[in-house]
Amino acid sequence: MTNRIKFAILSSMKINCPYFGKCGGCRYLNLEPDAYEKLKRTQIERAFSFMHLNIPITAFIRLPDGIRRRASFAFYKGHLGFNERKSHQIIDLDNCPMLTPALNALIPALKKLVYDLKGNGDIFLLETPYGIDMHIKMGKTIATLQQLELLADFGQKNPVARLLFNNDPILEKTPLPFPPDVFLQPSVAGEEILIQLVKDALTTEKKGLDLFCGTGTFTKPLLETGIHMIGYDSEKQAVQALGKNGIVRDLFRNPLLPAELNDADFVVMDPPRAGAKAQTEQLAQSNVKKIILISCNPATAARDLRILIDAGYQVSSLTAVDQFAYTDHIEICIILKNKYL
Repeated sequence: MTNRIKFAILSSMKINCPYFGKCGGCRYLNLEPDAYEKLKRTQIERAFSFMHLNIPITAFIRLPDGIRRRASFAFYKGHLGFNERKSHQIIDLDNCPMLTPALNALIPALKKLVYDLKGNGDIFLLETPYGIDMHIKMGKTIATLQQLELLADFGQKNPVARLLFNNDPILEKTPLPFPPDVFLQPSVAGEEILIQLVKDALTTEKKGLDLFCGTGTFTKPLLETGIHMIGYDSEKQAVQALGKNGIVRDLFRNPLLPAELNDADFVVMDPPRAGAKAQTEQLAQSNVKKIILISCNPATAARDLRILIDAGYQVSSLTAVDQFAYTDHIEICIILKNKYL
C-alpha cells in the first residue's frame, strides 16, 4: 500500500455542513467514522449477497473532504444550489465542504450570473489543470444577445477555461484535451489511488487492454511504465486523445470477442453504472489471465463478477475507494486471476 493511500485512509474526518438534512447531496454526515465505514461496507456486502458472493473487503480507503472537482448545480429564478432529496426544490448554498476551493470560489459569481440570466436550468462544472470547464443547459433555449454578452463577460472575468451554453461554445480560453461533458473521476486523489491500485496489481504483464477507457485514465499511466496498452471506448473525441493507442468501439453493442482478447496479458475494465454484461460474457470465454474490474455500482459489479467467477476466475482482492463520500455510492476495485491459467 502506497504512502498516498495510507494518507487517504487517515485524513478524512467528520465534518459539519449547514445544509445537511436539506441538501440532497450528502446523507450520512451525521454518522461517526466507524459507523459510516460499516454502512458503506454493508452496502457492498449486501449487493454481493444477491449474487451469492461472499468476498471479504481487503481495504476501505477514505479520501479527504474538499477535493471533489465535479459539480452539477440546478438554478431557478436566481436560486442556485443542489436539489433537496427527492424534490425539485433548490437548496441555495454559498459553499459545499466536499468541493474544491476553486469550485467554491466560483459560487458567488455563479449566483449573480443565474440571477441575470433568469430562467432555469443546470450548470455542470469540472475543475481542470487549465481552469474550469463549464456547461450551462437551459432546455431548448436559444441564447439572446444579452445572455451571450453576460456569458462572455462571466467567462472573461473568472477562471473558466471553456464555457458552453446548450452545447454551443461561448468561449475557450485554453484548448482542453478532452470534449465537453467528459467523464473524469470525481477527484484527482481518487483517480491517483485507482491508478496505483491497478499498477500494484501488475507484475510481469507486458500487454493490456483498457475497456471503457474514456480519456485514458489507466491507458496513459500504464503506457508510461512501458506496458503496451490499447484503450477502447465509444466516445470518439475522448478516445482521440490517445492517438494510435485508442480505438472507438461501442462495447455494449459490439464487445471484444475472445479472439481479440486472448493476446492481452490483462484487462482493466471501468464501465458506467450499468456495468458491462455483454463484454464480461466475452471475457469469461477468453484466456486473459488477469482482470481488474473497477465499478461505481456494486450491484452491477456483482452481476458481472458472478459471470467471471463461474468461468474460473478467482478474486485476489477487493478494495473500496470512498470517492462519493457521505452518499449511497462507493467505488470498488476488484483484482481477478484465472485459476486455470
